[in-house]
Parts: sequence; structure tokens; C-alpha cells
Amino acid sequence: MLKIKSLQPPPPRKSLTGRFCEWLHERNNAFTLAEVLITLGIIGVIAALTIPSLVTKFRRQSAETQLKKFYTVINQAIEMGKAEYGDIEIEDKDKVDYDNAEYISSWMKKYITRYLKTLKSEQQDAKFYEVALNDGSGFIAEMYPPYDETNTSHLYIFYCRNFNKCNKNIVDGENTFWFTYDTDRKQILPLHTYNAPSSLKENFCYNGTNKSGCAAIIMKNNWRIPDDYPWIR
Repeated sequence: MLKIKSLQPPPPRKSLTGRFCEWLHERNNAFTLAEVLITLGIIGVIAALTIPSLVTKFRRQSAETQLKKFYTVINQAIEMGKAEYGDIEIEDKDKVDYDNAEYISSWMKKYITRYLKTLKSEQQDAKFYEVALNDGSGFIAEMYPPYDETNTSHLYIFYCRNFNKCNKNIVDGENTFWFTYDTDRKQILPLHTYNAPSSLKENFCYNGTNKSGCAAIIMKNNWRIPDDYPWIR
């Protein structure tokens, strides 16, 4: 009579770690110095290849989170101001110089900073208004005199991820980013928001001399830093 053998499942394959441990158990002697050095060398190479990319990824994610949070929080504050005072207007005509800090201070306190969680907010000299937020970031507000035939001044906001290093004169696309108040949309937007991405890269961020549009590039990319972004590595 023909006997049919029952089919048995194959034994499970051992993992690489399991086979290594079995090999190690079968050896009854310690690692040689050469083996230890080779292992350490491999670990060093892997660390050298992976750690910089992990650091870059962490730094970029931190910047993305901070920029999106600032954009969201400050525009939520504006909406609260609208709900309390109605449409928000700004006196942007006939500003003949940079000495507008007193007006900026009163405008910001009325419509924006009263709704933010701040550590301090104060007027600096006759030109600037500074705000330190409770997460360690902050911004400097300044109103420039008109530079075209419209005779319209522009309220600029320089957002700094680390307020202790805030310097409006160094918009570097890493710590400091340039925003502005859009009088049509009644919002705080990255400067050059209406420019095409290619124009932003070529003229206002990637060229190394003018980084005023870096925040706009990140916003247009859904608040994600593009892979080829050069200033946060």
C-alpha cells in the first residue's frame, strides 16, 4: 500500500541576529582585537553616514513647525482683532521715514499682541517694535517709508525662530524670515507670496544674496522645506 507522507511546514528561518548568536555560542573563545576594531570601524562609518542626515531632518522639521505655528497664531490673533474691532485698517500713507515705532506699537498692541502669549513686547528706539513669544521665538515689526508712486508704506515683520538671535538686518532663511501685513487680505503673509516658485528661488532665496522670499517658498510647499533648500542643513 502506498504511504503518503504528511507534509510538514519548513522550519522557520533564523534571523541574522539569531544566526550570529548561534555562531557566537559555538565559538568558545573571545573576539580578537582585529574583529573588535573592524566592528567599531563599521559602526563609525554608519554613524558618519546617518547622523548628519538625521540632524538635518530634525532641524528642518523644527523650522517647519515653528514657521507654520507663527503664521497660524498671528493670523488667528488678527481674526480675534477683527471680531472685536471690525475691519482692521492701518495708516500706511505719508510715512516719510522709518520713525514709526510709536504708531506700530499702538497698532500691534490693539490688534495683535494682546491675543498672543508673549514674554515681552516693547518699542525700540523710534523705528522698531519687538515681541518675544513664550516659545522662545519672536519678531520685530517695522514700517518702511514708501518706495513707489503709490505712496504706500509697508508693515514688515521679521520672524525669528530664536528671538535671542533676532536681527532684522540678517534675513538668513534659517533663523530669520520676512513677513508682511497684506492690506488687501488683512493677513500676515510671507514676503513675495504672490511670486512664482521659480522666481522665488532664483531671485529671493536660493541666490545667496537676497533671502527675503524663503518663508514664501516654504509656505507654498505646504510648510515643508524643499529637499534642495540650501540654508538649513
